[in-house]
Amino acid sequence: MYYPTNRFWLPLLVLASLSALVAGMLHFLQSLQIYYDVARIYILGAHGFWIALAVVDAITIPGRKRFRIERKLDRIFSQGFRHAVELLIEVRGSLLRGFEVFLSDHEFTESRQYGMPFKGELRRGINRLSYRMRIRRRGKYEFQKIYLSCFSLLGLSRRIYRIPCHSEVRVYPDLKAISRYLLLARKSHLGLMGIRKFRRRGGDQEFERLRDYTRDDEFRHIDWKATARNQRLIVREYEMNRNQSVVFLVDCGRTMTATDESRSYLDYAINGSLLLTAVAERQQDRVGFLAFSNRVLRYVKPARQNREKIIQAAYDLEPEYAESDYEGAFRFLNTVLRKRSLLILLTTIIDDRTAEMVQAYLGTLSGKHLPFAVMLNAPDLHHSLDQPPETIAQAYFQAGVADFVLWKEELYQKLRNRGVLVLDSLPEDLNAGMINEYLRIKARNLL
Repeated sequence: MYYPTNRFWLPLLVLASLSALVAGMLHFLQSLQIYYDVARIYILGAHGFWIALAVVDAITIPGRKRFRIERKLDRIFSQGFRHAVELLIEVRGSLLRGFEVFLSDHEFTESRQYGMPFKGELRRGINRLSYRMRIRRRGKYEFQKIYLSCFSLLGLSRRIYRIPCHSEVRVYPDLKAISRYLLLARKSHLGLMGIRKFRRRGGDQEFERLRDYTRDDEFRHIDWKATARNQRLIVREYEMNRNQSVVFLVDCGRTMTATDESRSYLDYAINGSLLLTAVAERQQDRVGFLAFSNRVLRYVKPARQNREKIIQAAYDLEPEYAESDYEGAFRFLNTVLRKRSLLILLTTIIDDRTAEMVQAYLGTLSGKHLPFAVMLNAPDLHHSLDQPPETIAQAYFQAGVADFVLWKEELYQKLRNRGVLVLDSLPEDLNAGMINEYLRIKARNLL
């Protein structure tokens, strides 16, 4: 269907106004009435000419069958990062060498496009349009259509097409952080991510490799013969215990629905789990994954080089508004996990009932496994105590926050007394905190 544009309506409106003015003057002026019929013919002719010109101009718009569009994009997106999308638009058999268009791609609620919509010229043949897209939430998304508005040669009319162009993309957790970690690990610059080095106990005879000295290395690990040969400081690197098991227990219940400005607590938990999976793989440990809410949602058996399976199991998980069944999760874990493992529970505790369940179930595992509770702390509550109160309402609020903080500290101490390792972390500090604690466990041979 053809739609007239403003270029058509505005001149037509001006022409109609002038015609009405001239016709009125000729009708009321007795001396000029003889020209009324002639003027009416010219007026009708001008309107007819303009409409006929618009009809002829509309013929220059290419038909829908003249377009073939292909979308090229990464099949795997990383949550929160900009990825390149390219549109290949082929125009076949057009009357014009180039014409103006307004083009927009399929858009989702959780996405943002940079460089779209496109307004410009398409030429006969193959046209390439590139833009970037960022999707904030994990999951599977399907592109359905391209919306294309084509303008005529003079711009008096346009046609709107919805051209099918199906593509599928899966948005995975923060895989860029894993790539950054692996790059820094190869260059021995992990301190840039806040990751510390720990002195090993009883493992210094297990030589792994030679590498360049960094500021955090111990002097007693310098290999002086290699240093003399290479004319720069070279240190010996020793391997930690290998072939151990690490299992992540990720809570997907109601407490993990909390969000900060960009992500939910579950997003941070999954991203941290995947990053620590990459760290454990470099140590040749076996890694498993269990997600639960009021039931067990996903389970990946501990194994080496298991990162891809864990990514596939976790990429579309969403927090549920349900009470987390810790008893069911730990009972399931007891039936499938026999070997002593490092159990990393990622959750948020805000009430006594949940605290009692976590304390009871993690405490019973401390003999068979090494339980490690990672508690996500709300940033707004954490920073609310940084400044002194200015009003009575703020004073009462800070008093409530301080009481909550003391309650959590008592809970953490009870967990530590039962042999449970505890990490209380802000969401943005989770990655470095978990990796540091994992490396400390490996260095101290706690597992």
